[in-house]
Amino acid sequence: MQIQEQITQNFQQNIRYLQQSHPTLFAKLSAYENAVENGHYKEKYELVFENGDFDIYDTTTQQYLYNKNPQKFVQLLTQSVNLFKNENVLIANRCDTGDSQEKEEMLAIEKFVFFGVGNTTHISKIVEKFRPKSIFIVEDDLELFRLSLMCIDYELLSKGSILHFSIFEDVEEFSKSASSFLKDCFYYNHYIKFLQLPGFSDEKLKNLHRSIATQSHLLFSYKSILEQYTQPLKRLQEGYYFANLLKTKLPSELPLLLVAPGPSLSKHINWLQKNQNSFLIMALSATLPILEKADIQPDIITHIDGFKRSKKHFELLRSKTILKKSIALFAAQTPPSILDYFDKEQLFLFENSTQYKEEFGNLCAFCAGSTSYLIALVLNAKKIYLLGLDLAVDQKTLRTHADEYAYNLETQSNDEHISFRNSLVKTAGNFQKSVFTTPNFLLSINAINEISLGLKREEQKIYNLNDGAFFKNTNATLPKEITINSQIDKKELHTELQKSFMRYASNTLTASESNKITAKYKEALHISKELQKEQEQKLQSAKELESKLLKLYDTFSKITDETLKLILTTYAHSHYPSIFDLLNTAIETNLSEIYTKLVQDLLRVTTDYTKALDGFH
Repeated sequence: MQIQEQITQNFQQNIRYLQQSHPTLFAKLSAYENAVENGHYKEKYELVFENGDFDIYDTTTQQYLYNKNPQKFVQLLTQSVNLFKNENVLIANRCDTGDSQEKEEMLAIEKFVFFGVGNTTHISKIVEKFRPKSIFIVEDDLELFRLSLMCIDYELLSKGSILHFSIFEDVEEFSKSASSFLKDCFYYNHYIKFLQLPGFSDEKLKNLHRSIATQSHLLFSYKSILEQYTQPLKRLQEGYYFANLLKTKLPSELPLLLVAPGPSLSKHINWLQKNQNSFLIMALSATLPILEKADIQPDIITHIDGFKRSKKHFELLRSKTILKKSIALFAAQTPPSILDYFDKEQLFLFENSTQYKEEFGNLCAFCAGSTSYLIALVLNAKKIYLLGLDLAVDQKTLRTHADEYAYNLETQSNDEHISFRNSLVKTAGNFQKSVFTTPNFLLSINAINEISLGLKREEQKIYNLNDGAFFKNTNATLPKEITINSQIDKKELHTELQKSFMRYASNTLTASESNKITAKYKEALHISKELQKEQEQKLQSAKELESKLLKLYDTFSKITDETLKLILTTYAHSHYPSIFDLLNTAIETNLSEIYTKLVQDLLRVTTDYTKALDGFH
């Protein structure tokens, strides 16, 4: 077949494949072609055939990508890929480059990332040689990717591997694409091989490291999920009131000021002190020592953290006075030692992961700030002002929070080792083009953007007063620009809030709610019995163990109880990659012992869960 015919055939086949299997990418290519046809974009690359392979000529620099010797470059690229665990690997259970690993070899490469498409010959050769099960193709230049459609048959490539694409994507889009790739065949994530074309920016490689570092099973273990997700039942047993956030409404005429412990709180604390009676103040519990010091009384206190470490915010208070005049709107997994600071009549719990109480709302976001923001929207506040919700570091000191915050961190720029909480990355700024933030804050920014675009009603207005990150669907506003219309009678407001929350609150289970817990209990018992059957299995091969593990995961995925499903699948995401890596190494292993220990661990988890449900069915 002539070269021109091959180019045309490849292009047409790829277009059909992308239209059917990757419609978003197809739409992006269609928009590109429309821009070229209408003169909005001038193409700068030409595909040329040089010395037996394709080269790419840049008309703006008048240079060839492969220096007119594509076969030599492709050969070097292909030869650079090997089975060693300490070369060109992404390690998905910790964030380093793998340089410290022993020169140990894999038996096979199961997942592969290509940064840059070039003429794609290296992609074809590497895939043909190693046959990875999952492939992630990353390219920042849409025109270069379009040229690649003439050189390779992506549909043919997809016959033996699952293809994931990130083409001409911003940080947010790339994060979603990377997450999809990491979830696919997650059990092969322990070592992921990659190849980066010379000249391709390091930015996407860094972003992929961040996506790896922020996988949910690395942030929250299955044990903590088990503990957090069963706490609401204990609180019901103890007679605490649960707020119905779907029915309870705040006085809609009052402006709500949501206060978080970001750097901007310190900068504008005097303004807040002066104008505190002009707003209904909803404050995160982490701000309490700061507000107490400035003699600022919150009307509603929110608390999300289910871990004992968060008691520090209350221990730093000089007295309990600031707590006694507020409504406490706390997540149901809050530790009892924190709940004890409040009278039960002023304390209202809500579920933010579970849903034992029907039609009460299940408000879940990534962090305390984004969850409180979600609550403010759901409670029908018409005007919401955000202060201290920077979700970015102080741009001068590079510290993460307000000066007096108990867990303030100093951040650092370190490209080799990505830290979830104190590495520096850039994001769009509220009052400036970009600001420094952290991988941790990026997840919260994404959560707030999704909430703003998905749940905010047209009549609700959001004002971002912070020097930190930009949020979609909000208005950047300096505190001094806010017009103060009137003063609020805080004593009367507190009485009204108390009545509003108590009107729809409940501290018992209905018959329907009890029946649903009974169903959860029975399903957990069934899973336990199935696991008991799996003990003491005699396994003869690695393939047999892999098959057993995947069958177990399939069973977990079909569980109807979302809590039990989350606990068991999180366990799998935490433990499977290291087991599959062991099986992908030429080391003698007791397969039956590995499987038996894993099953016994899972049995302990399901037993603990059934114990938590016992007494509610």
